[in-house]
Amino acid sequence: MRKILIGSTIALLLGACSLNDTPSSDSQVTESTANADLAVDTTLAEEAVAPETTVETVPETTTTLPEVDLKCVTVLKCQFSYLVGADYSLLKLEFTDFSVANLQGAKFVRTNLKQTTFIRADLTNADFTGANLGSANLTGAIVAGANFTNANFTSTVICGLDLSTAIGVTQAQLDNAQMFRAKGNKYCP
Repeated sequence: MRKILIGSTIALLLGACSLNDTPSSDSQVTESTANADLAVDTTLAEEAVAPETTVETVPETTTTLPEVDLKCVTVLKCQFSYLVGADYSLLKLEFTDFSVANLQGAKFVRTNLKQTTFIRADLTNADFTGANLGSANLTGAIVAGANFTNANFTSTVICGLDLSTAIGVTQAQLDNAQMFRAKGNKYCP
């Protein structure tokens, strides 16, 4: 009987050992849930450390400049016209109105501009070398870098100009120019 009792005790102990070696289904569920939670936490940590970066592509924009309107000279009315870089050299443009026109870099070399109006026109870097500006009106024009070498300023109205940035303006030219209007206000506005 002792042998049976010892044998059953050994069997019982071996059974208990095998139960301890293999986890129960409840402990397996708990371990897999813990592993899943750990995996989720690891994924969240990776996202927090290195967020996904998206690069937005911005469509390429091209600036289209307006077309140079050279036809306005035929009707002598070029107010507000875009005439950047236009070449009017050696032309006869008497009485043409270029008020508030954009004439940056335009060429008026030896052009007859008698009684032409350039009120508030942008004449930046324009070339008036040898031009006839007799009785022209340059009131409020922007003349930065404009070249007036040998230009005729007889009776030209030059109110509100910053001639310190212009090129080729001599005292003899300024002596022939009018610093005030002939009609209306006697002095420049």
